[in-house]
Amino acid sequence: MAIRNMKKLEILIHRSLHDETFDLLQDMGVLQITSRQDFKNEDLPEEFHSEDLERNINEVRYCLDFINKYRTEKQPFLESFFPTPIPIKKSEFLEKVFNHNQIYKKCQSIEEQLNTIRASMNRLNAQLEFLNRIESLPIALEDIGSTRYVKSYLLEINETQYPLLQDRLEKIGKELSLQKFSGKERKCFAFLIIYQDLIEPVENILAEESISILSLPQAFEGTPKEAIQSVKKKIQNFEKQRANVEKEAVSLLKHESELKITLDYYASELERRNSEAHIFKTHDVCLITGWAIEETIPAIEERMKSIGKEWVISQRDPDPGEDVPIALENGPWSRNFDVLTNLYGLPNYTEIDPTPFVAIFFFAYFGICLGDAVYGLIVALIGFLAPNFIQMPDSSKRFFRMLAWGGIASMIFGALTGSWMGDTFDYLPSFLGFITTLKNKLMIINPINNPLPMIIVSIAIGIIQVLVGLLIAFFKEWKRKNYLDAIYDKLSWFLFILSIVIYIVAMAMIPSIKTFGLWFVIATALFLVGTQGRSKKNIILRIFSGLYSLYGITSYLGDVLSYSRLFALGLTTTIIAMLGRTIAGLFGSSPYFGWIIWIVIFVGFTVFNILMSGLGAFVHSARLNYVEFFTKFYENGGKPFQPLQYKTKYVKFTEE
Repeated sequence: MAIRNMKKLEILIHRSLHDETFDLLQDMGVLQITSRQDFKNEDLPEEFHSEDLERNINEVRYCLDFINKYRTEKQPFLESFFPTPIPIKKSEFLEKVFNHNQIYKKCQSIEEQLNTIRASMNRLNAQLEFLNRIESLPIALEDIGSTRYVKSYLLEINETQYPLLQDRLEKIGKELSLQKFSGKERKCFAFLIIYQDLIEPVENILAEESISILSLPQAFEGTPKEAIQSVKKKIQNFEKQRANVEKEAVSLLKHESELKITLDYYASELERRNSEAHIFKTHDVCLITGWAIEETIPAIEERMKSIGKEWVISQRDPDPGEDVPIALENGPWSRNFDVLTNLYGLPNYTEIDPTPFVAIFFFAYFGICLGDAVYGLIVALIGFLAPNFIQMPDSSKRFFRMLAWGGIASMIFGALTGSWMGDTFDYLPSFLGFITTLKNKLMIINPINNPLPMIIVSIAIGIIQVLVGLLIAFFKEWKRKNYLDAIYDKLSWFLFILSIVIYIVAMAMIPSIKTFGLWFVIATALFLVGTQGRSKKNIILRIFSGLYSLYGITSYLGDVLSYSRLFALGLTTTIIAMLGRTIAGLFGSSPYFGWIIWIVIFVGFTVFNILMSGLGAFVHSARLNYVEFFTKFYENGGKPFQPLQYKTKYVKFTEE
């Protein structure tokens, strides 16, 4: 339930132990290596180049992306997010590196061939599209063009334009020929032949009448129909070429596992070289500086004994203001919720880890928002079972388990509010009436008929979280020895809000403590008035500033009222479930196939409701923690602890 204690380590080794030491540290994965800015390396030959590794990584990724496009069997959807790990012994992983250069060149060659084929086919398809437009023309296409004495045009015009064009051209002279052919979609074609000396006036007429002059994309022989057949044959030939080249791409899939192992190896090696670049080195010694979790230091010292005696390890606590990496340590249950803390941003080293508090409140909020016993059961089963059947990283496993616990909370709140797929369980057959009886016995709040108790519960939880946030802020300031700020700015507001709550509860439920509650409010309000304006030197300004500070209660009131949305989202889940059951019943009353329609509609509404309400429950529960809770005390900005280790996405190490 805290941020793990970190130590700054300095490992001084003889130069001859460099490789063994880094092998050991990378294998253990417990030290985040940093630079010593106050030391300057001696003039030594550069040993640690990373450009070649970065190039290799990019080339292997290119190969994997390329061959994945030509996978014959569609990859499962989840495989793209959680790839099935490749089992391999660590010793084999470190020794066996697949030479990817040949595959890389092959992929490049295939891609170039395919690009050339695609470009040619695109050009031919464009030609085919043009030829299909003029398919009806009986003219040999090679006759269209210019000679020494004449020029010919292929025109595309509207039927209504042709008479006007014909009339205007006849006025020029008889040294021309205009012939019309049928076209498509109320278009027609005209074949125009003129003497060279008529080019200017004819083209002026064509421009004035907005008549299109068709240009052939290339020299064709024969009529358009004959040219079409020629182009289609060329396209077919290119399609055969493309199929053959794509077969070559498919054949490269057999190297996929080797490429994945190689990619992980290169990534791990790059991680190591980047870490090696941070060390201070001379001709004789190397100084490795970094951060380690305090509990892991004895194990490091023990492992170092196996490589010799020419080393020394020193450790120290972090200096004030030093940038310390963050590693969280939470219990078996609350660690499933650290994804929420990571999503917002890790705390600073001197901060408080909010994860245990977030876990409790998120659990309650998710349960209220989803608020259905059956939906909660489905979410819980998915959350608990998915990590057992799908290979995924630990962070993803914790996310699913967090949702599972949210599902359990939904089961609890759903049972307490009588929502079991909405009101579906009220319409069970008579022989299942005992289930309906059990449901009714478990229900203690009916938000449909009487929403007030659920609203009160939602607001009460919000008040508790606000008070907890102020209390954490108080202890945080106290820990920093800001005693006056802790009392005046944190504890005072905690007590003032608490006094208002006590007074409201007293008026509603416990009249005997009403007087105490009133005096508690007055006392805490006076305390705020007397302390909030303490920065003012003038007594009058100090009092007015203190009085004005009481207006801050409206901000807290807004925070608390926002928790009423918990009830609204929970009620929405129930109403949508009831709507799905009602609509399914209406369509399901049809004869013959009515029961099939009922199942389709009901299941569809159920899936939709779980997805949308579950998403809303997650988003709103996280928002309340971030906006209404974290703003009271939390300062993020911490950087995660990232020790030197093997960077593996596809590989899973097995026992030696």
